[in-house]
Parts: sequence; C-alpha cells; structure tokens
Amino acid sequence: MHCKVLRAGGGLLMAALAGLLLVTASPVRAEEDVWPALKQVTFGDRAIQAEDGKIILDAPTTADDASLVPITMRVPPEVRDNLKSLTLIIDKNPNPVVAKFDFGPAAGTGGERSISTRVRIDNFSHVRAILETEDGGLHMATKFVAAAGGCGAMQAKDPDSENVDLGKMLVKTFPPALSTALLFEGQVMLKHPNSNGMQLDINTGGTIPARFVKEMTVKRGPDLVFRMESSFSISTNPNFRFTFGRGGGDNDLDVSMVDTDGTVFKAKSQASGS
Repeated sequence: MHCKVLRAGGGLLMAALAGLLLVTASPVRAEEDVWPALKQVTFGDRAIQAEDGKIILDAPTTADDASLVPITMRVPPEVRDNLKSLTLIIDKNPNPVVAKFDFGPAAGTGGERSISTRVRIDNFSHVRAILETEDGGLHMATKFVAAAGGCGAMQAKDPDSENVDLGKMLVKTFPPALSTALLFEGQVMLKHPNSNGMQLDINTGGTIPARFVKEMTVKRGPDLVFRMESSFSISTNPNFRFTFGRGGGDNDLDVSMVDTDGTVFKAKSQASGS
C-alpha cells in the first residue's frame, strides 16, 4: 500500500509529486528501479555524472531507527567550483525529493563544504545527493540504506507533549580551528514534530495531522548562505549542520523557517559555547 503524498507548496515538491505519479501508476515492488522516472521528472534529460568525486554522501548501511537516519553530504576541498544547488532524494519514500538547497554567495569556498541532517526512510532504498555546480553540471553520489517504516512509524510520544515549546529554535556558529580557514560551521535546531500525516497517535489510534517544515532561509548578514525547500521526510525536531563562508567581519547567522501551517520561526545565531 502506498502512502499518500502531501503538498507542501513550491515547484520542487510539485515536481516530485508528478514524478511519483509516474512511478506509482502500477504497483511498485521493493526491487523495482524507480530512479529513471524520478530522474526524468526532477532533472529531465540533463546528464548526471555519477560517483565522480565532486559530491560525497555519508549514510549508514543499516539504520537503527528508520525515522532518524543521519545523512551528510560533502563537497571535497579539491572541488573549487561555486555551488548552485544540492538535492537530496530517497527513491522509495512517498515523496522522494527530501530537500533542495539553493546556495547563495555566503555558501563559501576554500575547504570541505557540507550539510548534515536527519531523515525518515520508508523502505529499503537508494539515497542520492545530486550537486549542481555553477556551470550547470550535475554530479551524484548514491548509497543504499537498509531501513523501513520511518514515515509511518507510530508516534512514541504523546502528540500534545511533542508540541510543548514548538518553534523554539537554536542557531549556533562554530569558528574554524585555524584563523586562516575560510569556512565556519553553523547548526540549526528547531523544536517541531514535523508530522507527515501518516503517523498514528498512541492515545487515539488516529492519524496525527500533517505539519512539517517546508522552507528554511539561512543568511550571514545580508548575504544568502542557502535557501532550502523540504518535504515531510526530514525527521522530527529538524537538525541541520552546515558550512558557510567567512564574512568580512560579521559571521552571525539569521535563520527563518516556515511550516505547512504558515507559521514562521526566526532566530539569530549564538557563538558555540554560549
């Protein structure tokens, strides 16, 4: 049985929905390769260079908790290209396009650039990170992760208690060990159930209504680090760690997140250790 797809707004998720309709027009077996259809809908006929070293994907071979799978996407320091976007896809998820990050001038250069987060995986699946460089080239890294049930797992906590402190956000910055290094690190943590509309309420046995983060904007001063559009595959209490470029003086971050209820959450960074 296929889980329903929820619309989170924006072209990214609508494109993913169109792709999913193509993929699931007939019953999908666990071993069926859905990537060609997803690739066509998401990137069209554009060529994608696979495993060429421009993007590296770190993911567990087997996940202990399918609703909380750690993912890190890294661009090695020898890759000098400016970055345009990074798309995270989980082939067998109800909405395969997990998130797309569009980079701005404050994304930085001169070191290993990276983004880490935690995701839900609904079925044994290939996980893909597709990097688009400024010249329009596409580069992909893929890992197969053995995990299942991450989207529809029963909520283990009382939904009311999960909403306590909803919207509390912490933004931190971490200066590099070397004063000459060009990249800082940032971390964004949001208290939010990120409910996907498929989880069961342990109290009532009914379905918890969908409410999840759909957009995030990170700026260093006036300059954009990245803008993210995301789906319900991001885990409960979204957590992101990422690099960004050193500014001329001010390296504070301003973060804004929007959920599917239209609520806006904002916070400014604190230095690490504060």
